Amino acid sequence: MFTTLSRCPVARSLPLFLLFTLISAWSWPQSLVIKRVTVIDASDRGPEPNMTVIVDGDRIVAIGPWRKTHIPGKAVVVDGTGKFLIPGLWDMHVHGASDARAPWSHLLFLANGVVGVRDMSGPPDAHAWRAMQASNQDPSPTVYLGSPIIDGPNPVWPESIVVTDEAQGREVVEQQRARGADFIKVYSRLSRSAYFAIADEANKCGIPFAGHVPESVTAAEASDAGQKSIEHLTRVAEGCSKEEKSIASEMQRQEALFRAADATMAQKIGSGKSIIRLNMDVVETFDEATAQSLFALFLKNRTWQCPTLTLLRAQIDDPLLANDPRLKYLSREVRAKWDAGYYGNVPPEPRAAIVKLSRLQFNESVRLVGLMYRAGVPILAGTDTMNPQCFPGFGIHDELALLVDAGLSPLAALQAATRNAAEFMGQLGRRGTIEVGKTADLVLLDKDPLADIHNTRSIHAVVLGGKLYRRAALDAMLAKAQTLASGQQ
Repeated sequence: MFTTLSRCPVARSLPLFLLFTLISAWSWPQSLVIKRVTVIDASDRGPEPNMTVIVDGDRIVAIGPWRKTHIPGKAVVVDGTGKFLIPGLWDMHVHGASDARAPWSHLLFLANGVVGVRDMSGPPDAHAWRAMQASNQDPSPTVYLGSPIIDGPNPVWPESIVVTDEAQGREVVEQQRARGADFIKVYSRLSRSAYFAIADEANKCGIPFAGHVPESVTAAEASDAGQKSIEHLTRVAEGCSKEEKSIASEMQRQEALFRAADATMAQKIGSGKSIIRLNMDVVETFDEATAQSLFALFLKNRTWQCPTLTLLRAQIDDPLLANDPRLKYLSREVRAKWDAGYYGNVPPEPRAAIVKLSRLQFNESVRLVGLMYRAGVPILAGTDTMNPQCFPGFGIHDELALLVDAGLSPLAALQAATRNAAEFMGQLGRRGTIEVGKTADLVLLDKDPLADIHNTRSIHAVVLGGKLYRRAALDAMLAKAQTLASGQQ
């Protein structure tokens, strides 16, 4: 579990002359200095040009104007002239980070400036996984580790923990808390009674719970129950409809019928086009007042949204992505799943219906993200790696661009992957912004991300826990990841 650390007593609020006096008096063995750089600290302060940032060990120990900041002897000095320094990025919705079959993914994250991830389907025993991970010799992002997926009967994913009643719900919360999970992951097919038992027990135990809003629960109910984040905007669009109750009831009825018949997605869409009609009804019955009421509830309860627009965009069938050069970094096992795509060998007619539905849901999600951002609802950046076309590491840059397309400012999108991530995890006193006393997880960019969010891809260097990885080292990570992936069956 993470532990929140207090701020360093030397803060930027100190008078400059006192700060510089203290800096001059300190000893800086093996320090790292980034000088003459524009600092974008992910607060609302705005960019600060011509700054010097000094790192000692794994901490930022000084930030000041470059002409007035003493550079310690024996320091590694990086010239940041014309460059931009941002906090390290977090991908707040990934899968596979705790999978021993994908060590190459950690290298892809770091090479792309991702210093931490939230793994949304963790191992059965988080303590055991961390003990094993401690022996890993390669650099690794910090992993905020969820429980295994907790779902109801006939779970969506076979490896899920199945909970059928309140007693099992409470038991699994205590079990996963004792085994070291950072949060409980809830999923779509939980019954109302099991879900609210999990929520109650998690709140009593002081462990967050996050994930899908189950089919049996509304987004408003999940928010009031204390669900900390809603993934993929599950049930949010329905919650913005003035016909939410009747539409949700019909969707649950149809889903139950298809589940009883063990129908595939293709069968659901191909033979039951009312699924598309129901989703169109959700969009057509959108009500501004209803939506704003729901958003106000999210804001009041501090219910975070992790929209994973990267996933929703990927589910729109696009054969052009088959030639993506990033595919070379995936193992053959993952690539085989990706080649099958989301819909496998679905015949043309139902595939067209599925794509139509996916496009409808993506466009509506983009609209909702913009509306929630303007309403002040807190937003996280996540990709849903390792789903097809959701690339480890590379994908966070796709997500930031999609968030800007949805209406976030470039700074707000950047905050969704830095400051917001730290606040969500209760770690804002330790990480998430560039401030004295915080962990030195940093990304040095060649281009300004506030001028164009795509510039987060222009990575010159990454600092992880105070250790500098220049461009050559990052390229070596990519090469090693490719080698590791190609060696797997």
